[in-house]
Amino acid sequence: MQTRKLLLWSVFIAVFFIGNANAQSPKKELLSTAKGSSYLNLGVGLGSYGLVGTGGIPIVASYEYGVAKNISAGIGIGYVKRKFTSEDKYTYLMFTARGSYHFNELMKLSNPKLDIYAGAGLVYRRYTYKYTELFPGSEGEAAYTKDYTTSGGNVDAEIHAGARYLFTNHIGAFAELGYGISPLQLGLTLVF
Repeated sequence: MQTRKLLLWSVFIAVFFIGNANAQSPKKELLSTAKGSSYLNLGVGLGSYGLVGTGGIPIVASYEYGVAKNISAGIGIGYVKRKFTSEDKYTYLMFTARGSYHFNELMKLSNPKLDIYAGAGLVYRRYTYKYTELFPGSEGEAAYTKDYTTSGGNVDAEIHAGARYLFTNHIGAFAELGYGISPLQLGLTLVF
């Protein structure tokens, strides 16, 4: 719950400050070719790879910086917590180093508010699984429970493809498909 409040306040503050700067600095370049631009995506994932159960919606964030014409590089993070039963809980956290190629110029798209991109990266996935096992007890003894925790992590490749559409010069929406924390991610995008 604390993470969601922090994310919502961060979005509110970013929208307020970027919205105020919106009238002062219009973008003249295509969104996807702007070397030196920063892209911040904040959103939620729909679905999770390999996770079933109830509870958490994946929370995602990524930041990329335009390092060259049509190329950006950055980082990402994702978090989800799920319950399988009241005694079984799974927490999944990922950190990503990623790069993207922006296709607007190649596809001859001239809409300055649209950005079509795809890329790849390396992801570190960290998981924790907590569960409680019930032991019935032998004859004449009471049943008892025992708590267990297991955790681990691995490094893997990540791919993504997505689009951003700006409603103002700095605020818009994004949709991204990929092999990260979720097959589909949707949310707010900020460009500055």
